[in-house]
Amino acid sequence: MKNLSLRDPGPVSTYRKIAAVAWDAPRDPHVYGSLEVRCEKLEAWVRSKREESGERVTVMHACTRALAMVMARHPTLNCFVRWGSVVQREDIDIFVQVVVEDAEHIGKADLSGVKLQRADQMDVPTIARTIQERAAKIRKGQDEDFESTKNNLTMIPGWLLRHLLNFIAFLQYNLNISPRFIGAPPDPFGSAMVTNVGVFGITRGYAPFFPPARTGLILTLGAIEEKAVVEDGKIAVGRVLHVNGTFDHRVCDGYHAGVVAREVKALLENPERLDPA
Repeated sequence: MKNLSLRDPGPVSTYRKIAAVAWDAPRDPHVYGSLEVRCEKLEAWVRSKREESGERVTVMHACTRALAMVMARHPTLNCFVRWGSVVQREDIDIFVQVVVEDAEHIGKADLSGVKLQRADQMDVPTIARTIQERAAKIRKGQDEDFESTKNNLTMIPGWLLRHLLNFIAFLQYNLNISPRFIGAPPDPFGSAMVTNVGVFGITRGYAPFFPPARTGLILTLGAIEEKAVVEDGKIAVGRVLHVNGTFDHRVCDGYHAGVVAREVKALLENPERLDPA
C-alpha cells in the first residue's frame, strides 16, 4: 500500500535540479533574526538618488550597500569555515539573487544572481547599475557564466551532480584552487547574500544557506508595509521595511547578529550615511 500519492512535477529549472541534491537533512547551525526599519527617509533618499544618477535605484540596493559597509567595519563577519577553522576573506563580495521567470511554467523559473566584487567600494547607483546590467544579460541568456553552468549541469544525473558540486566546493574552498579549468565560476556566491522576497508580497522570510557556497550571512528583504508605530508616546502610521537575517552560527553568534541588525538599521534610517565619505 502506498504511503503517498506522487506524480512527476513536469519540467524543472536548473537551479531546482541542483537544489535537490545539494542539501542533506537539516543539521547545519542556522541562526535567524528579524528587524523592522522605518523607511520614510530611505524611500525619499532612494527617489533622490534615482533623479541624481538616472539609475533605477531601489531599497534593495541601499540594503546591499548597508550590509557591505557593516562587513567592512567588522571584518570578522567576512569569514567562513575551512578545514575546521575560521578563515577571513580579503574582499567583500556580495551576491544579490535574481529570478529568471518562465511565462509558461512556474516550475521552470530559475534562480541566479549577481556577485558584486568589492561591494564595500561601490556607491548605491553603481550597485544598481551593475545588478541591472548583469541581470538583463542573465534573463536574455547572454551571461556566459550562468549559461555555461546551466548547460554543463542540465544533462548530469542527480546522483552524479551531488558529487560534482561537492568536488567543486572542496576544490575551491578547501584546496583554494580556481575551478575555471573545469568550466565552473570561482567563488560564485562571495561573502554574503541579499535576496528580496518583498517583491512577491512576502513580509518575512528566511533564506537557507546553499551548501556548496561559503557564505556566512544572508539578508532577506520583505515587503514595505504601513503599520501602527509609536512616535513620541503616540500611535501613528509608519512605513516599515522588514529585514530578515540568516547567520552561520560557526561564524556569527547572537552578539554579532545584534551588531549587524543595529548598524544596518541605523544606516537605513539615516540613509545619507550610505553616501561615500
